[in-house]
Amino acid sequence: MVIAAKVFIILGMVFGWPLIFPLIFGGITLSKLSTAKDPSELMVWGILDIFFCGLVGGILVLLIPEDELKRSQGRA
Repeated sequence: MVIAAKVFIILGMVFGWPLIFPLIFGGITLSKLSTAKDPSELMVWGILDIFFCGLVGGILVLLIPEDELKRSQGRA
C-alpha cells in the first residue's frame, strides 16, 4: 500500500504542477512516508494530501497500517 500511495501522490503532483501546492505537499508527504515509524505521524500529511494533491493518494496514506510502514523501511 505504501508503493501505491507513493504512485498516486506522484501522479497528483504531475497533473497538478501548475498549482504550486501539489508539488509542496506531495513532496513533504513522500519524504514523511520514507521516515514515518507510526501511522499517526502521517495523519496530518494524509489529510493535506487529500485536499491539495489527490484524493486516492491521501486516502491510501491514511490507511497504511503500522506493520507495512516497518516492512517498507526494512525493519520487520
